[in-house]
Amino acid sequence: MNLRSLRFFLKVAEYGSITRAALGLHITQPSLTQHLRYLEEHFGVALFMRHGRGVILTDAGKTLRLKAEILIEQIDALQSELESSQGQPRGTLSIGMPQSWSELVTYPVIERFRREFPDVYIKLAINASEALAEAMNRDELQLAVLIETDERDNFWSKPLVEDALFLLGPAGSEISKLGSISLRDVASYPLILPLNLTMVMRRIDRALVAAGGTLNAVMEIPSTNIRPLVARGLGFTILSACALPPTGSDTAFEAIPLTDASMTWQIASPKNRPKTAAVSVFERFLTEQVLESVSSGRWRTAKMRIMSDDAAEEDDIEAVAKLRL
Repeated sequence: MNLRSLRFFLKVAEYGSITRAALGLHITQPSLTQHLRYLEEHFGVALFMRHGRGVILTDAGKTLRLKAEILIEQIDALQSELESSQGQPRGTLSIGMPQSWSELVTYPVIERFRREFPDVYIKLAINASEALAEAMNRDELQLAVLIETDERDNFWSKPLVEDALFLLGPAGSEISKLGSISLRDVASYPLILPLNLTMVMRRIDRALVAAGGTLNAVMEIPSTNIRPLVARGLGFTILSACALPPTGSDTAFEAIPLTDASMTWQIASPKNRPKTAAVSVFERFLTEQVLESVSSGRWRTAKMRIMSDDAAEEDDIEAVAKLRL
């Protein structure tokens, strides 16, 4: 198998045009066409169909594209792993992060990493834990932050930080007068839930059923649309502390902590892929940023479960910030 031909194939699939791909690759169009013909002869199937504006992938071409992207990424990762003994991050870094971590953790870590290692190519996926876990099991990610789960997957994991859960309601709902709320009492509030219940919501639902209750769900919508509907008074929702609006920045909500429920975030990496230097450094930066956010009190209610190397002598850090919305 000619890896160069596979790389050229992926570029044509990306551009949807042999002419534009040849220009982007700085090779002649006949040379690129020869590489594509080699692949079609090797596999014995047509990979492209021509149309007025270029080419589109056949079903076989779509399958090859999916497998080739994984293969090329693994080859590139192997190069990074072989070079990692030199201790200098390089190559490609594929990571997955939760949406709620973006401003507090993800963006500062990405900024620091890019500043110190500008030659590393970063592929960042921001999604729900379920989607990130599936991507890691498909060998698409080298590291991800996931909600801790009892389910066994094809990756190593270690707990990083325990996060409080809050009942979020609209301003004027007066839930703030309660100060806090038990999981069982949450069942009396109409809840707006994310489509395809997240791990956290499934756990909460199971706990309520065990206690003789159930979630009072009135609506299921994409996660990004929940807060605007809560602000309009259409229901309540349950969020982790790091997903709440910054203190004092938004008066459209009231929130109170759940007294008997929390969630733990974990760092996960594939069992079948040794950590590269880039992954190891990113994990260290990530842990240090979480530690700083917790110890400074910027993370509303959180408790570290592991320490960074520089803070190994500390036993524990817990920061509980009073919520004022």
